[in-house]
Amino acid sequence: MKAQTVPQILRCFTLGGYTARVVEGRLETLGPQPLAGPLPDSIKAQREELIAFLNEWADGVWPPAPGSGLREVEQLLGCGLGTALDVVEATQRRAAA
Repeated sequence: MKAQTVPQILRCFTLGGYTARVVEGRLETLGPQPLAGPLPDSIKAQREELIAFLNEWADGVWPPAPGSGLREVEQLLGCGLGTALDVVEATQRRAAA
């Protein structure tokens, strides 16, 4: 099974009621129950990218902090967090191509 992308992981966090934060370069998650299914493997496979994304776009926390890049995208476009994630993901893919 292919690992989930960083935006997919973050959507799972949101849907499952999980929070995440980067502490001294480590990823800490907290939620209503232990992570299960393919999500823990995806997090392990994408750990560095997930930490980098959270630091760059969410001020190191999930849900994103007020004033973070993702919250600014939401405000500029007048959209929700899911659409802001889509826009950032598309922009990153385009920049990597």
